[in-house]
Amino acid sequence: MKKIDEYLNSLYTNDKSKEVKELKEELRGHLETSVHEFIANGYSEEEAQIEAINQFDDGTDMLKDLHKALNESKKDNEKLNRRFINIFRNIFVVSLILGLATMVYGHRLIKKIEYIPVRLGSEVAMIEHDKNINKPETYKNQIEKVLKDKEFKYVRYFEIIPDPDKKPVYTYSDNSNKTESLAMRGDNIGVPNKDGKWGRYEVKLDYSPVLRVSSVFNGISYVGIISLVVYIVLLVRFKIKFKKHLIYKQA
Repeated sequence: MKKIDEYLNSLYTNDKSKEVKELKEELRGHLETSVHEFIANGYSEEEAQIEAINQFDDGTDMLKDLHKALNESKKDNEKLNRRFINIFRNIFVVSLILGLATMVYGHRLIKKIEYIPVRLGSEVAMIEHDKNINKPETYKNQIEKVLKDKEFKYVRYFEIIPDPDKKPVYTYSDNSNKTESLAMRGDNIGVPNKDGKWGRYEVKLDYSPVLRVSSVFNGISYVGIISLVVYIVLLVRFKIKFKKHLIYKQA
């Protein structure tokens, strides 16, 4: 029915949304029913289409109500979509803030742990200067007092080896030094022997806090990246979908 198609196409232009298509299909059903009734009353098909359209155009208020209802529905969908988009935007913002905070905390934690060998090195240097380093009984209490300080809570193992060809003269362990998250640090002490070998002190540091912070940071990063991607996709889709406006042809 050519005239029916032309009429329906003229009602709402520049809008290819699903809602408008469904509305036009519903209107088509009403118009075709009217056309069949007019044909049954002796009208030609073309005359029946014209009469059906004219009769339907008399119901301008109904068309306006349909148009209003459609617009209200689209506005409700727009609000819902905006709310949904804002959720992912907020998740991204929160993830960004938490990620930065976690990164700063992790950086400070690493610096704190990596500074421990330096402090212990200074203690070993004082022992070497003031006491006989080969007699741990003279400085054992001093070292253990230092290691009990909260500054050294990440120390899991510590040893002093004045002679590289002999066993350590002093060893400290908190019985948890076999975990996989330990990092070995240390430095030379004294002067090299006749073979050019240095004595050393070694310390094993617990890096599990750093690994936990790193895991948290990675988790936050994944959430942030996913939420950003979803936010951008939804935003682009929303802009395209609601960019068009219904244009109603006045009767």
